[in-house]
Amino acid sequence: MGVHKWSANDSRGAIVLVHGTGEHHGRYEHVAAYFNQAGWDVYAEDLPGWGRSPGRRGHIQSFEDYLSRVREWTSTALADASGEKPVFLMGHSLGGLIATRFIQTDERSNELAGLILTSPCMKLKLAVPAWKEQLAQFLDRVWPTLVMPNGITPDMVSRDEAVQAAYRNDPLNYSKVSVRWFTELNRSMEKAWEERNRIKHPVLVLQAGADTLVDADAVEQFTAGLSDRQTFERFAGLRHEILNEPEKEEVLQKIVTWLNDNIPL
Repeated sequence: MGVHKWSANDSRGAIVLVHGTGEHHGRYEHVAAYFNQAGWDVYAEDLPGWGRSPGRRGHIQSFEDYLSRVREWTSTALADASGEKPVFLMGHSLGGLIATRFIQTDERSNELAGLILTSPCMKLKLAVPAWKEQLAQFLDRVWPTLVMPNGITPDMVSRDEAVQAAYRNDPLNYSKVSVRWFTELNRSMEKAWEERNRIKHPVLVLQAGADTLVDADAVEQFTAGLSDRQTFERFAGLRHEILNEPEKEEVLQKIVTWLNDNIPL
């Protein structure tokens, strides 16, 4: 599928943006526009199983399906930058977990200048009962493509009623995930915690304070275990999609300020 690029005039560098569960990169057009105005190119595309990406909706064979796609996007951004401008990796929610695993595992991650995470999925807010975990593990072996509701409702993502309506009516959003997706998510969250010490990049983590999907305390704990080049901020009262809340410009400006402060010399 390639990757979509929003270009800035007189670019200072680039951001590869990874979206979250059940959505698509088109929901970040306003984010890309803000970054473009600040002098940053943005690369993004739909993850496997979401948006216009080919394949079974809400399903992956393994988490590597995501990582290989992000590898393509970052390779394009790095090639365009030609070593002359910095490239940062940014992910929201599931995309934050994907971006984290990419930094932890990919051999080209050392070419990236830093990592930006917004409400990253390091631990789910609601604990899954043990019997459901066991059932999922069984179904993963016998019926991995079985889909189930992802539990995300429009009021969980933002306090903005216009955002809620757009989320509800967007035909490219998809509200189900497969059993294999669920087991791969759990496995990848565990790996992210186990391999925190592999992250040597500057990291910015911005977390929704009123998040009902991601465990904000766990995200803060995860960030605290990284290198001393990490910055964490929790936004009180904001729901999961902090880039779609009424205060989104405050959040976006914090990202731009951090980017400008972390351009490699």
